[in-house]
Amino acid sequence: MAEGSDRTMNVAVIGSSGWYAFDLYRRIFSDERMRPVSLRIWARDPESGEAVASILDYVRQRSGVRVDFELHADRKEALRGADHVLFAACVDYPRTRVQDTEACERHGVYPLEAETMTPGGLANTFRHVPIALGVARELEEVSPEATIIPVSNPLVRICDAISRHSSIRFVGHCDGIIHTRVDLATAMGLDPDDVEVIAAGINHLTFILKMWHRHTGEDLLPRIDAALPHIRQNGPFGFRFSNAVYRLLGYYPSPGDNHIADQLPFVSREMQHSTPIPKLDMAFPPVELIKDGLAQNRLGVLGGPERIRSDPAVLERFLNPPRTEESGDWMLALSGRTGPHQVEAINVPNDGHITNLPPGSIVEVPGTLDAHGPRGFAVGELPATLASLCQRMLVCHEKAVEACVHRSREAALQSIAFEPTVRDLYDCEALLDDLLDVNARYLDPELVAALRRPGPRGRVGLVEPAPTNTMTPEAPMPEGVPEQDVLVGAAWGSNLGNLAD
Repeated sequence: MAEGSDRTMNVAVIGSSGWYAFDLYRRIFSDERMRPVSLRIWARDPESGEAVASILDYVRQRSGVRVDFELHADRKEALRGADHVLFAACVDYPRTRVQDTEACERHGVYPLEAETMTPGGLANTFRHVPIALGVARELEEVSPEATIIPVSNPLVRICDAISRHSSIRFVGHCDGIIHTRVDLATAMGLDPDDVEVIAAGINHLTFILKMWHRHTGEDLLPRIDAALPHIRQNGPFGFRFSNAVYRLLGYYPSPGDNHIADQLPFVSREMQHSTPIPKLDMAFPPVELIKDGLAQNRLGVLGGPERIRSDPAVLERFLNPPRTEESGDWMLALSGRTGPHQVEAINVPNDGHITNLPPGSIVEVPGTLDAHGPRGFAVGELPATLASLCQRMLVCHEKAVEACVHRSREAALQSIAFEPTVRDLYDCEALLDDLLDVNARYLDPELVAALRRPGPRGRVGLVEPAPTNTMTPEAPMPEGVPEQDVLVGAAWGSNLGNLAD
């Protein structure tokens, strides 16, 4: 890929009507460094695609800013010649999230974030990994030098699928650590821009390992304890429960209560209510509106052309956004338009970055991006407590991808069983089948058929004893003393052999 600002940067957008796509559009119009640019927008829904085009065309006319864009019904054509691909697909969001959550709750599982982990994260995997792999494989044909920047959940699983099943370069983006740094710094009475952190782990479960003042070099970790009573404790990214986790583990978790709680094995239903740990639902309209399809991104986009034309303040905010995601900075650095860009968190395959997590697994660490690609920092060995929590989540993530790619019911059940929110092994089968039922209209029928229970008898459950087996739960205790006989090496039902003291 050629470097320098004169070359047009070709950016393909997958998920053209969502938050992250519009953040990129705002960034391109408000930051001249992003131009010249050619947006190649894949519009799976022609009506919403035309609405996006109408909005961008209006902004272009009124601002005089030259931004080239094309709509494509053919995804491969949208990807042809792309330098970067913003992967922001969110299938029927947020209604699918509500459906997944309700399916989980019918089986005694109570998700809070419900997009990354919990069995809802497995359903999210089934909806989005096939799209991501389709994009990656088409890029292998038409733009093999492109970089995919996934921003959708479940981020680890999307990245893992691309890493293990394609040759396309990628770097996963999440700004969760920024929320934690800002809130901790604010609680300390500091300007967040003056504070830097190093956090590591896996997406939505990282821990702050270092924290210091950018100008004075002061180590700020000793100030966390005094900051705990002053940190924000409500809202979708509250830190009330995070404080308790910090006091247990000695390292501050990120990126907020409901995200980390879905991944920890010591969160009961009672704790969710008593703490309280807010569900991510509070960031969305009422559930009834969502279920009726009245809160879709698509509806906001369809009404966008009229809104931006009728209210000058909307156009002004579009052209002068109060904040932007980092994906634009990443594209500038990867294109060589700027120098190396250091970021607080990138999601990449573990190549010695965290030495006590498996090689090749997707980890989240600080890193640098430039024209040569993303490079994560080596943070070394995590404390054993933190590594063990991350390791369990990696099993869930990787088994979910295996289930999706190889259409393996066994892998899907293992992914569910390792979820900290799942407490009943015997309910895994019914829970998986329920998730398949509510998501069937979004999934490849062959995937659904392969993952469904093959018959009335499930894979996970008790094995009935043979009629000749005398050692069944209801069998009476054998006559004699039911104690271990250390002299002859025998006990009820078995010979003990050699037991060391």
